[in-house]
Amino acid sequence: MDTIKLAVRTREETGNGPSRRFRAAGQVPAVAYGKGHEATPIVIAIDDLRAALAHGHNVVLELEFEAAKKAAKSTSKAKRPPLYAVVKEIQFHPTKRSFVHVDLHEVDLAVEIEATVAIELVGTAAGLADLGMLDWLQREVNVRALPNSVPDSLSVDVSHLLIGHHVAVKDLTAPPGVVILDDPETVIASVLPPRVEVEEVAPQVAEAPVEPEVIGGVKSEE
Repeated sequence: MDTIKLAVRTREETGNGPSRRFRAAGQVPAVAYGKGHEATPIVIAIDDLRAALAHGHNVVLELEFEAAKKAAKSTSKAKRPPLYAVVKEIQFHPTKRSFVHVDLHEVDLAVEIEATVAIELVGTAAGLADLGMLDWLQREVNVRALPNSVPDSLSVDVSHLLIGHHVAVKDLTAPPGVVILDDPETVIASVLPPRVEVEEVAPQVAEAPVEPEVIGGVKSEE
């Protein structure tokens, strides 16, 4: 996978107030965590970030630092070299689902990293035709690979699954250079038998004994 260029700008203002102003101006506050140096507060244009993430959550970003406004007035024309990073965490607004904050971690393209990869189920389980129910237990898996080799997802075919059958992590096929770290026996999905609905039967109430009927007179007492 090729790296995706992403323009970012360093910021001096931090805190809730400035962050709200950045978001109102169409920018997302973020932090780029590096190796051997302090974290760098940055901002990213929302449209640029959305376009970059369209390539997948595990895309490698080539951060191109634009000069900050104050720095632009400086006579120095030194330009910061690009920084390669991956997305570690994205915070969204709980109701609007808009970007709130992004954490980026610097990577070395020649050094393996660990990442989380989504699992995709392919096909329709055969057991569903017998009223079975597909139970999807594991939706992601941990892998180790070079930054540019981390896949966005791994797929597994479930079309052959009958009732009582399952697929596990060992059934995933990783591309060359990608090592799956999870337990191979971890169940990803299984087909459960149909639910049996038990009808509730109303309890029977014992009837009171019936007195013999006296016809044509009054019953005599002995």
